[in-house]
Amino acid sequence: MTAKLDRLQLITTFLAIADQRSLSAAARVLRTTQPTVSRRLRELEHLLGARLATRSTHRFDLTSEGEELLRRAGAWVDEWSEWEEALKDTPELPRGNLSIIGPHAYGHAFLMDAVRTFVVRHPHVEVELRLTDRPVDLIGQAADCWIRVGGAVDQGLHVQLIGKMERILVASNEFLARNRIRSPDDLTSVPFVGLIPHVMDRITLLAAQGNERRTVPIRSPVSTDGLLASYRAMRLGLGIAGSAHWLCGEDLTAGKIRRVLPRWYLEPIPVEVASVTGRYRPARIKAFVDILREEMRRLDGFELGGFPYRCRRDHGRVS
Repeated sequence: MTAKLDRLQLITTFLAIADQRSLSAAARVLRTTQPTVSRRLRELEHLLGARLATRSTHRFDLTSEGEELLRRAGAWVDEWSEWEEALKDTPELPRGNLSIIGPHAYGHAFLMDAVRTFVVRHPHVEVELRLTDRPVDLIGQAADCWIRVGGAVDQGLHVQLIGKMERILVASNEFLARNRIRSPDDLTSVPFVGLIPHVMDRITLLAAQGNERRTVPIRSPVSTDGLLASYRAMRLGLGIAGSAHWLCGEDLTAGKIRRVLPRWYLEPIPVEVASVTGRYRPARIKAFVDILREEMRRLDGFELGGFPYRCRRDHGRVS
C-alpha cells in the first residue's frame, strides 16, 4: 500500500511540474522544496524506465514519454476527482472566486443569466466573467473554465459537452428581395457574412426531412469573429448569415428578417466547458456548469448532450 501511495505522490508531483514547466514553481504549488520535487521526478523516471523531461538553464520540455504520461495521468486525475466528489456524503459548499471566459454574444445573453442564478444560490463565491471570441489560454489567463463554441482539437484541456446548438440561415428582407434562393446550389452565387471560424469558405447543410447532407462552397466578402457583429452585418443586408434561434428568433417572429432555405439547417455546433486537464475542479465549477445547463435547456433549438436535428419552432417564412 505504501508503494502505491508513493506512486500517487510521484504522479501528482509530475503533473505539477508539467503544469508549471518549472521545478521551483511546482515546489511552490506543492508547498515543498525544489530538491524534493527534483528527487521525485528522478524516482518516477527510474520507476518507469524513461526520461520524462529535458531541462536546461532556460528551458524545461517534456519528452514524448512525458507527454504521453501527462495525457494518461491527467485523465486519471480527472476521473479520480469526480469519483471522490461523488462519494462525499455532503457536497462541498462552493466558495472562493470563479473565473469564467466565454463568447461575447453568449455573455450578453444566457451566460450572464447563469451567472445571476449562480451568485443568488452561492453568495460565498465571487464571479469574474471575461468575454472574448478568440482562442483562450486557460493557464496563462488563470481562468477556471472556458465556455467554448464549436469544439477544438486541444488535447491539453478537460472538456465537457453541454450540448449542441441548432443553427439556421437568415437574411434581411432587402437582401432577399434582390437575391432569389430556392436550393442549396443558389448559395454559391450570393454573398455570406463570414463568422470566423464557423461560417467560412464552405458550409454543411442538413435536410429537415430525411438524411440528406450537402456541403456548399460560399464566398464571404465581409467576415468577423464576433457573432453579434456578423448578425448586425446580416441585418444591414451585407449577406446571408448563420444564426441560432436564441439570437434571431424575435426578429424572425416580427418579420424583420427571414429564413433562407427553411427546409435546411446548418450543421449543429457543440457548446462545451473546458478546464485544465489534471487540475482538480472545485465544487464552484461543477455548480456553475449545472446552472448553465439549466439556462440553456430553455433555449429553442438547443439539445443537452445530443441533437435531434430539428428545431422546436419553425420561425419565419419560406424565402
